[in-house]
Amino acid sequence: MNMMPTISVIIPVPCYEDKLPVLSYLAKADYPKDKLEIILVIGRWPSLQRNEAVKTAKGEILYFFNSDAQLTPDIFKKAVAIINKREDIAGAGGPDLTPGNNNYIQHLLGYAMSSYFAHWKMRARYSRIGEERISNEKELLLSNLAIKRGIYLKAGGFNDRLYPNEENELINRVSEMGYKFIYNPDMAIYRDRRKTLFAFAGQFYRYGHGRMQQVFIEGPLKNAAFIAPIFLLVYFLIIPIFKNTWWVFLPLLAYIVLGTLDTIYVSIKNGKKMLIGLLPCYIIMHLSYAVGAMCSIIDRLFIRRNRRIYSDNLDVIIIKKFGEK
Repeated sequence: MNMMPTISVIIPVPCYEDKLPVLSYLAKADYPKDKLEIILVIGRWPSLQRNEAVKTAKGEILYFFNSDAQLTPDIFKKAVAIINKREDIAGAGGPDLTPGNNNYIQHLLGYAMSSYFAHWKMRARYSRIGEERISNEKELLLSNLAIKRGIYLKAGGFNDRLYPNEENELINRVSEMGYKFIYNPDMAIYRDRRKTLFAFAGQFYRYGHGRMQQVFIEGPLKNAAFIAPIFLLVYFLIIPIFKNTWWVFLPLLAYIVLGTLDTIYVSIKNGKKMLIGLLPCYIIMHLSYAVGAMCSIIDRLFIRRNRRIYSDNLDVIIIKKFGEK
């Protein structure tokens, strides 16, 4: 691949806006402007929107962002440096971090998502963890992901029945083809966290729902660890039934103790006083995710309803073409 390959930046949006936050950051990118094209695609189903945008994209590398992404100026150079290292590298990504100007609640949610107890390996999506390494869908996310266009097309693009989790399934599929994805903790973007606990719960409900849709496509063996929150939800539901049996509370006690210890660790590590707020965030994450997964199962097995894909009125808009400064 060229030392400075062309890059197509793809951003799905629900409606057209000429003052999207990401556009102002793209204007400051430290990369040859004539080698960047910026494509917005309007619609209501992001996986389908991204696939549609790729039909227009001409870049050697596809870079996927969300409309609210705050980019570091050198992010394209970092991505290119990684992708150019080896032919078998399909793409690269990095964490989605909490901006410094977010309020206390937003930072609290950011710390919760970067907790090992609450989020396991997925914490690398929201915090700089470790060093540059070969990675997988557990650490990479679509708000900050670059992939070679040729490999994307060879794999058939995103499964547009999925949203969210379309990148998780694609990364697994591309990896099975023998290609590698790289996680770089310094290849970061910043995005505002949710502003309320209700919105936070909704976020993880959607993640759980999307994961279970992915399970229906890939099978449970690849996703066994992601099914664990369902057992936690079932446990919480049966506690009232066996409330007069003392040993039924032992798993709850273990959860509280481990969660509290992790809360203390996160608080000391980051120099923040969060001992009261973090544990409830962990519970919200796990139970909302589990409810989303359970609702997905009910949809599929009992209601037998296919998720609707909003394919109407897709509109691809090229904000900036190659060759333009």
